[in-house]
Amino acid sequence: MENSSQMRWIYSAFLMHLTLTLAGCATQNHFKQDEIRPLPYSTGRADIDDIDGLRKALALSPDTPVRVLVAHGMVTNKPEYSEIMQQRLAEKLALVQGVSSRSIDINRGYTFIPSIGPQPFEGRIPLSSSQIRKTTWVDPNNRNIERLVFYEMLWAPIRDEVKNRFLACFESRSVDNKFDCSPFTAAKKNTDTRALINGFLKDSVLVDGFADAIIVLGPIGDVLRDDTTLAMCMIARDIIGGKDFFLAQPLDTRCDLSTFVNDHAAAATEGRTLEGTKFFAITHSLGSFLVMDAQQRFAQTRAKKHKNDDIQLNKEEIDEALLFFLTDQSTVYMLANQIALLQLARFSPEGCRPHEEDKPCPNRLLRNRPDFPDMEEPLGHMTTYIAFNDVNDLLGFELPPYIADINFIGTKFVNVSVQNPGLKIPFLFKHPIDAHTRHMDNLAIINAIVEGIAVANSDK
Repeated sequence: MENSSQMRWIYSAFLMHLTLTLAGCATQNHFKQDEIRPLPYSTGRADIDDIDGLRKALALSPDTPVRVLVAHGMVTNKPEYSEIMQQRLAEKLALVQGVSSRSIDINRGYTFIPSIGPQPFEGRIPLSSSQIRKTTWVDPNNRNIERLVFYEMLWAPIRDEVKNRFLACFESRSVDNKFDCSPFTAAKKNTDTRALINGFLKDSVLVDGFADAIIVLGPIGDVLRDDTTLAMCMIARDIIGGKDFFLAQPLDTRCDLSTFVNDHAAAATEGRTLEGTKFFAITHSLGSFLVMDAQQRFAQTRAKKHKNDDIQLNKEEIDEALLFFLTDQSTVYMLANQIALLQLARFSPEGCRPHEEDKPCPNRLLRNRPDFPDMEEPLGHMTTYIAFNDVNDLLGFELPPYIADINFIGTKFVNVSVQNPGLKIPFLFKHPIDAHTRHMDNLAIINAIVEGIAVANSDK
């Protein structure tokens, strides 16, 4: 009986191991029709054509390269994070790597001191810049012609400096291995032994996860939003300036497009150049939030000028108006986006405004709701956002159904159900990191970015 029980136990363990192994290897090869779900407008405007991928864009742009901005999300903190993704996409397109630049600091043109209340922390933490790195991909038969250009933005440095100094130094068990907390404070932290799984969850989900979201939503997040705009400005300057202009840019000053548009005719010319560029963005997690914020801000500035051509824009608004032409008609592939979660912090109580003289609200703490331009007609086709979401991803969310109605006419939103490969127990558990990060191991996503997505008939 004892031998029989042992055999049954071994057999059960073998079956469990086999189940986990097979489940971990499973992946999608294509998207089914019901996995591609465009968001409708409440007013009925829901028309969306098939979505072109990189291959179609390259065919439509034989004389100029296709440009791709890459923006990371939580946890990522080192340059070259997109290298494997670039290689896999380029391999599908039969392209080989050309030139990769060093990581270049994004010059903000200003400095700031992290402060809270009356307490400034001047000199307590370094203030690193975000970075951008350019990598070209070329036809193996003609390596002198750029076909695909990636711009990898790294916005992590200032996030990590703030997060580690003011949170992780006291909470994380792993931060001491990568970050020196001692110069900041002599305070003693809790040295009680933390359970292994609890420690993993606190470090990976809270310290390396939601803490990032809090920073992006807070005032320092406006610095990161500015960095995203500056990254796109540097891309635009590279497009306008021509080949090899990226490293020739004056890196010791803030990017400024107004030098190219000193009159109305020049602005129109450069606007057409940017609008004619095939532009994509591939974003992960919080990077999606930063890029969408930037595109909407560009559209609002452009709408302001469109409604009243006599309005004089300052330098920053000129940049935003021109960057609208770069992002208009572009496609953004969002991996594990967190827009629905973060947008909850932006809902405002309408109908009670404390600063209105005719009917002041008794709650003086309420902030006035920002005004948005009223656009009756679209300025262009606008951006198409495709959100790839694994339902088992704890840190990724569906694009919310209301989002189509808070944007300008013409913007298109598509949710796509994905099944990223990863360790799982069917019906019970899937490894959360696999679900959140392994999009580039999912052949269906690679194929969609390269070949596009057939919305009407998605069994391709």
